[in-house]
Amino acid sequence: MSSDRKAHVAYLIRFTIGMLLYSLAIFSSRFWSHSVEGTPWRFVSALLPMIGACVCAWAMMKMFREIDEMQQKKMLEALVISSAGTILTCLAYVFMEEVGLPLLNASWVVMVWGVFFIIGTLWTAWRYR
Repeated sequence: MSSDRKAHVAYLIRFTIGMLLYSLAIFSSRFWSHSVEGTPWRFVSALLPMIGACVCAWAMMKMFREIDEMQQKKMLEALVISSAGTILTCLAYVFMEEVGLPLLNASWVVMVWGVFFIIGTLWTAWRYR
């Protein structure tokens, strides 16, 4: 198995663990938040899913360090595309809110970033084929 393949398999394992932790924390947080309502523990309950999110971010950083230079270049370009696309989309929506579009919850930004990251990944795969 090539080193890139090993890095991707290790990433999938790490990321899956992070997503499982995130999912369990979301469920636990929703359950626990009712019992700690009105106390300072509600903030701990609300931030519980961040443990899984941090594991996922760590998995991405670890993979980036383990892949070869060409894969790093492709991933970096995908990240630039996703960041630029997200920023431009968010700015455009902010301007459209000024003329009547409804205010959106900030959590949609993560979804927009994910879509642009997929687009960036597909673009770099096609560009460097």
